[in-house]
Amino acid sequence: MSEKDPQTTPQPPSRVVSVEDQPFWDALDAGTFMLARCTCGASYARSQACLRCGANAQALTWGPASGRGTVRTFIVFDKPYHPYFKERLPYVVAVVALEEGPEITTNVIDTDVANVKIGMPVRIIIRKRGEHAIHQASARV
Repeated sequence: MSEKDPQTTPQPPSRVVSVEDQPFWDALDAGTFMLARCTCGASYARSQACLRCGANAQALTWGPASGRGTVRTFIVFDKPYHPYFKERLPYVVAVVALEEGPEITTNVIDTDVANVKIGMPVRIIIRKRGEHAIHQASARV
């Protein structure tokens, strides 16, 4: 069997989604990066009560987001915590502050791990991994 044989290639980790996060992931699966917005202007990556004005989650509406942000903090993973990532080492997991306000945890791609810096601009892109879409932060802005 070859290295690319699906029977020998580890499958990506399963995606576990809470009810509050479902609209976010459904949008990604449909190819759109979306955030929940409150009438007061606050944005969130999940359905939740507004932390700014106290409005309940039902008051938020989902809409497309810019995907632009900056790296707030990050870590370089140099050992695989799941077999799928063994051939993908090293990789960066970062907290990205989106220009709309919320922060999300994602991978920084399209640059060498040594180039990732706090404050660097990134943009969220959507890619397929296994059966589902994922978001990643591209250093190519």
